[in-house]
Amino acid sequence: MSLLLPRSFWPSVCGLVTGEAWPAVSAAGAALLVERCSSSGLLPLLFAASDLPPAVRSARESARGWERILQVRASWFREAAIAVCDALAGEPVMLIKGSDYARRLYPDAVLRPMQDIDILVPVDRMDAVCERLLAAGMRAQPSFGASRDPAHHERVFFHGRILVEVHQSFIQRPRNRVDYEGLWQRAVPLEIEGRRVLRLDDVDALVYHTLSMGIDQFDVRLIRYVDLWLLLARRTGMAMAAAERAREWHTARALYGALSLACRMFPEFANADVQAAMTAALPASTRRFMERWVLPGAAEMRKGGAPRRGVQLWRKACLMDSTGHALAFALSHAAASLRHRPEGLRAAP
Repeated sequence: MSLLLPRSFWPSVCGLVTGEAWPAVSAAGAALLVERCSSSGLLPLLFAASDLPPAVRSARESARGWERILQVRASWFREAAIAVCDALAGEPVMLIKGSDYARRLYPDAVLRPMQDIDILVPVDRMDAVCERLLAAGMRAQPSFGASRDPAHHERVFFHGRILVEVHQSFIQRPRNRVDYEGLWQRAVPLEIEGRRVLRLDDVDALVYHTLSMGIDQFDVRLIRYVDLWLLLARRTGMAMAAAERAREWHTARALYGALSLACRMFPEFANADVQAAMTAALPASTRRFMERWVLPGAAEMRKGGAPRRGVQLWRKACLMDSTGHALAFALSHAAASLRHRPEGLRAAP
């Protein structure tokens, strides 16, 4: 399997990061490009790229020592994924996000650096799954506040130095209407070195990918746009199918935002299917609101890094599909925080 990136990929990444035109990149611009590729998860793809300008090739060679580090790191994640599968043998478990993509969408898992291992399990198996991970020697990360609530969407463990996030839902349930029953019915078998697990259906995976980008208010590594490109390429009509699913799940704003930003950066994204999906996902007035008041601009994306806290909260609220979802989430989060506040902060009887 070969990896087909958009033709504009490296020129667009270079322009976004350095503001310089491709291929006339300065030595300083090339060094900045390599640095941002490292923090954005693109360094393995840069090492594998051909037909790069001389300045970029030179800067890449100066960072060549990272290639071995990335290979070792990928082996750690491979071992951790196998350990998770072994610990949960017989359980209904889905590998999601990079844990799925690295094996399914990329010709070599090294090309898709991961930050953690994410799995999804049914709500009624959450406690049993966590007990099995502990029995296998994994360490639970201490939780505080609302994250201590049994209904919280995830619990976090460590396999050595690798983070393992166990989800019983993608995010707090009041924020959307994801049909988890249908999602599990559509799950697709996946084999990891002889271990049988599950993955999301292609359309579910695409919609969840855009939702996860929206959960982070689109302050995401650039490798997430490569994932998006590869997910859209799974079959004809993927974007329109995703728009229909996103409306059902009440995650259409996140889908629209991810597709809009991708089209801004890489012209090849803006094909007829994607354009039709963006139109179908949201009313025209909401699309205008998203473009003007919610989505990050070019200057912010070039700068990189998280925006101010107030901007993050504004985007978090606006990326939920209705005011009702935002209010329900705020109330449920406040209630969970109160239930699990430290003993010393509770009112005396």
